[in-house]
Parts: sequence; C-alpha cells; structure tokens
Amino acid sequence: MEILSQAQILLANQGEFGINTDLFDTNIINQIILIPIVLYAYSAVGIDTTLEGRRNAIITRVEDAEKRLVQATDRLRETKKQLSQAYLIFEEIQKETKITKIDLLNTDYTETKTELVRRFTIATKTLKNRERLILLEIKENIAFLVLKQVVANLKSNKQLDAENSIINAYMQESIKMLSKAN
Repeated sequence: MEILSQAQILLANQGEFGINTDLFDTNIINQIILIPIVLYAYSAVGIDTTLEGRRNAIITRVEDAEKRLVQATDRLRETKKQLSQAYLIFEEIQKETKITKIDLLNTDYTETKTELVRRFTIATKTLKNRERLILLEIKENIAFLVLKQVVANLKSNKQLDAENSIINAYMQESIKMLSKAN
C-alpha cells in the first residue's frame, strides 16, 4: 500500500509516472525482508501452538500406552500365575486319578479273588458230594451183586432148611429194597 501512496505523490510532484529505482528510498528491500520475517513469526507462533498441542497429544498417548503396557504386564503376570496354579491343580488331579485307578484295581482284584475262592469252594464241595454219591452207588451195586451171588449160590445148594429160609427171605427183601433205590 505504501508503494501506491508513494506513486501518487510522485505523480503529483513531478507530473509524470515512473519507477523510482532508488531501492532505499522506496523501501522495497525492507519490505521484502520484513514480509518473510512477519510471516515466519506468525507461522512460528501458530506452529508453536500446533507443535505444543501435538507434543501434548503425543505425550498423552505415550503415557496412555505406558499405562496400558503396565496393565497388560500386570494381566500377563496374573495370567501366568493362574496358569501355574492350573498346572498344579492338573497335576494334583492326575495324581488323584492314578491313586483312584490303583484303588479300583485293588478293589476289583480283591473282589475277583473272593469270588474265585467262593466258586472254587462251591465246586470242591459239589465234587466231593458227587464223589460221595458215586461211592455210595458203587457200594450199593456191589452189595446188590454180592447178595445176588449169595442167593444164586444158595439156590444151587438146595440144602435150605428153616434157618436158611429166614435168611433167604431177609436177603430177598434187601434185594428188592436195593432194586427200588436204584
């Protein structure tokens, strides 16, 4: 603006229009130097404010990140602690499972052994009973055969008297009873 006001003064004084080549008289150099300095100072104030705002925002974000890091580290430590406790519990459960398996196997072994002893005892008693019955049957058969032989011998001798007839009747009765038992 100053240049335009000077131009009017020049025109009024000299009556002609022209360019003043005296640089110091026209202050063009001063204005060229002053305009960038003013722009720089204005922008520096705005930049400082902007940079300060950015700096504060970055500091806030870094502090927030540090807080989150501390929280994450705490959670990680707590999670590791819980994991180690879970491993301890898991190991304890495994030990208890092994003990329970051993107890169950021992119980099954004892029950099976008891059952086998019981069955063996029953089988032994059954075999002894059958053996006794077979021996009794064999004795009866032998007695029956002996009595049959005696009767046959007595019939062949034909010397039966009254005493022999009583014995014969007793033997006949015994044979009939033995025959019915078989």
